[in-house]
Amino acid sequence: MTSKSLCFKLMREDLKRRMWTIALTVLGFVFTLLVPVALKSSAYLDQIREETQWQTRQRMARQLVGLVGINGLVIAVLVAAAVVWAVSGFRYLHNSRQVDFYHSIPVKRHQLFIASYLNGILIPMAIYLAAHILAVALVLRTGIGSDILGTMWWKAMLLNMVYYSMMYTTSVIAMMMTGNLIIALLGTVVFWGYGPSVLSLTVLYKSQWFRTYYESAEHAQRWMRAISFSSPFASYMFAVEELSYDALRIWQAAGAVMVTVFLAVIAYGLYHIRSSEAAGKAMAFKRTESPIKHLIALPVGVVFGMFFYGIRSTLFWAVFGVLCGVALTCCIMEIIYHFDFRKLFANWIHLAACFAISLLLVAAGMYDWYGYDSWLPNAADVQSAAVVFQYDDGWVTYGDVKLENDAMGQESASWDYMGQTDYGFSHMELTDIYTVMELSKKGVEANKKSRSQKGDEWRWTGENCVVKFRLSNGKNAYRQYNIPAQELEPLKTAVHDSQEYKKGIYPILSQTGADTEGVYFQQYNRKQKVTLSGEDTAHLLTVYQKELEELTMDVRKKEIPVGTIQFRTRSLEEGIAVNEANGYGYRMEDRCYYPVYPSFVRTLEELEKAGVEMVGLDLDTVSDIRIRYYWYQHPDENGQEEGGQPAPMTYTGDFEEAAWEKGTDEGWTVTYDKKEDLERLIPALVFLDYKNMNRYYELETPYNAETFVTTSFAVSSDYRNKDGSLGGFQINMNLLSDQDIERFRLVRLEETQ
Repeated sequence: MTSKSLCFKLMREDLKRRMWTIALTVLGFVFTLLVPVALKSSAYLDQIREETQWQTRQRMARQLVGLVGINGLVIAVLVAAAVVWAVSGFRYLHNSRQVDFYHSIPVKRHQLFIASYLNGILIPMAIYLAAHILAVALVLRTGIGSDILGTMWWKAMLLNMVYYSMMYTTSVIAMMMTGNLIIALLGTVVFWGYGPSVLSLTVLYKSQWFRTYYESAEHAQRWMRAISFSSPFASYMFAVEELSYDALRIWQAAGAVMVTVFLAVIAYGLYHIRSSEAAGKAMAFKRTESPIKHLIALPVGVVFGMFFYGIRSTLFWAVFGVLCGVALTCCIMEIIYHFDFRKLFANWIHLAACFAISLLLVAAGMYDWYGYDSWLPNAADVQSAAVVFQYDDGWVTYGDVKLENDAMGQESASWDYMGQTDYGFSHMELTDIYTVMELSKKGVEANKKSRSQKGDEWRWTGENCVVKFRLSNGKNAYRQYNIPAQELEPLKTAVHDSQEYKKGIYPILSQTGADTEGVYFQQYNRKQKVTLSGEDTAHLLTVYQKELEELTMDVRKKEIPVGTIQFRTRSLEEGIAVNEANGYGYRMEDRCYYPVYPSFVRTLEELEKAGVEMVGLDLDTVSDIRIRYYWYQHPDENGQEEGGQPAPMTYTGDFEEAAWEKGTDEGWTVTYDKKEDLERLIPALVFLDYKNMNRYYELETPYNAETFVTTSFAVSSDYRNKDGSLGGFQINMNLLSDQDIERFRLVRLEETQ
């Protein structure tokens, strides 16, 4: 009882000298929590009295709930308070006179520590708790019920209290390990930021030096988890992010409490063994100086080496960067340790060692001494693989509809996106290991040849593909390669034509008839709903899936789609209906369309049986074609640009009697409506939306022309130009003869180079 009474007395006396800290903390929470909530509450009540639109009130209610939930300003105050309370509680340890005074008091040292340490946790938390509860009461006073307020407010309160304690304890450790306030503050920054910085540097190191390195979702998740455990500040920020998605679990808060207790024991142990003579020195413990200096100098040297190499891409500048980084860090830290500029090179052996190790790390990455880029798995150890050709089929929509409730309990739908590579890696299982290994060997060879190229030039010398190896030991290995197109083409064709590849790239191949609610067919932005029964819908889906699986690279080089088809899933239909009912939200009607090629004969037959009206571009549907020709500047009457330079093209005659007109800002527009001209141009028309769904199609367009087509079939006015023509077309010069190219004055790209 006597000990407890003494502890309370010490805590009370400690608070008397820290009144300014209490006042500062109160002001911080008043102006970041109570005042904003009071202002928003008043404005929200005014909106209710004025009977403003429901959407406006909903938005304001969402903001109110956010203020008592995840409030960035409150988090900033807590972070600052953790440092301020640690400094105010143990500042006396950095002053020799104050240390002598406190240690001469007839009180055991551990009681002094406990009194100051507990005040730094209990008092700020009591102030924050009172402010937070009062803020919640203000929100409830507006009429927003507990059902709308939810559980976020008390979860956020618990989270902030737990992680404040952890960060405060870390700041106390920094105070224990140093004898100077400035050094203590720098130490706090190091404790909070060193772990995330080094781990981030590791990822950056791999990205710069390992040319076949690929950051998969699996790797990214692993690194994020490691970073979240690398420092109290990072752990706090990741916990806040998880809470924002309502993914934080109680065991995580319990783990943070256990870590805080462990750190508190360390802080007490350091306080117990700390000598009184440490006051005024840079570091309270001499043995910690060298390890801390090395731990900081090595990554700084590597960063400087990478930075200067990134600018000049030579060994000399990499060495220069390493030397600068290590020398600056070691010299500055020696000055800090000794408080003397003459001690710049007091430990030149340490400087030389840090320089040598940092240079070895940079050189190992630069010359791939690790053998990372030349690594290939044993084919016998590969169970299956996945290959994703990046930038191909980028039109495919990945992910699914996500339904959620807003702050007012109103349901809304949005699209939860997923990357092409992530989808391919999780759904593709190639069993043709030989082809994948040959592709990887080509990638390794191309990488060896490209190492002589400077900077990032090697990244753009070929086609990019990413490979995932599923090994027999249960692990996964990822590599990305940049391979010249000519070398990659036969292997790419073999992979592309396999059904296993297509099932890993096109989500529609995993869709079932039972999950399909509706079918829509679209041609030239002309959408039609396909009316089918449930069995017929499933049959059409099966037919389309079969023909998509049979689609080969050779066909794609020769054909572009004649239309697109959408098999709406139940979740997509539900999301569209939810947003239409609410009158707001994401538009999802145009997602998940797939191409229908001319060779998809059975699919087209089934669509015609279902009553779909097919349209095409021919003399019956196209009345005229307008080609707009551009110049960099308008040529004068002598065919010269301003300044006397020859114009890109010089026109003579009347374009074979075609109607033409000169525009002021739009170059020259020529209208072709004669039968003989249309017969030549229509077969070469390419709808660019369809071309974008097939990058393998061999297309050469005139470099300075834009094409518009006037059609007889109905198209939404959203896609029509003012003159009634339909844009988004181009001329494929590969489908025209040289005489026709000359006739229509089309210019090849190579002629302008």
